[in-house]
Amino acid sequence: MTEPARGVGLGPIELPAAVQRRGRIAGLALAALALATLAVNGGWIVSHLDWLRPLEAGQTAPPFDLALIGAEGKPTGQRVANDSLRGKVVVLEFWATWCGPCLQSLPRLDRAARGWGDRVATIAVNLDDAGKARQISDRAGWRLVLAASDEETASRYQVETLPHIVVIDQAGVVRMVGSGGAAVMRAEQAVERLLTPGAP
Repeated sequence: MTEPARGVGLGPIELPAAVQRRGRIAGLALAALALATLAVNGGWIVSHLDWLRPLEAGQTAPPFDLALIGAEGKPTGQRVANDSLRGKVVVLEFWATWCGPCLQSLPRLDRAARGWGDRVATIAVNLDDAGKARQISDRAGWRLVLAASDEETASRYQVETLPHIVVIDQAGVVRMVGSGGAAVMRAEQAVERLLTPGAP
């Protein structure tokens, strides 16, 4: 009869005290980092709840302050902000130069803006290439205000699909949010209601 093979014991291995101490310190540091990250993220969420809610009609419009696009796509040094537009209806169309539906809706929005005149601030907010946007606008002869978006504004206005159009009333309240090719028709209807006294 043969004896069973004697293997190496599989019991716990005792680490040296210095290694154990370094492991505890690293574990505590990792836990502290995780708690600090959670606290910072939690604080950001609490102070930016309006950024996380879906943008809907009836909400106060998030603030924006955008640089105007001048010749060759360079900033003009002027800006457009919703605080300075109170008392006017505001239409924002977020668009990109590669977006086919945007390039179809912007001429229609330009024609509507010419009819609305100074009662409506109609702003084409470009998301990608200011130089190319300026070329397209100049070639088409648009009279729309041409502005460059920033990441914060696009995020606050929850731009996910282009074109993305938002109509804001004279008191700074969102009245219509829409995306896609048909959004420009809804925007026109929303603006006409806002410009017609007594309209629902």
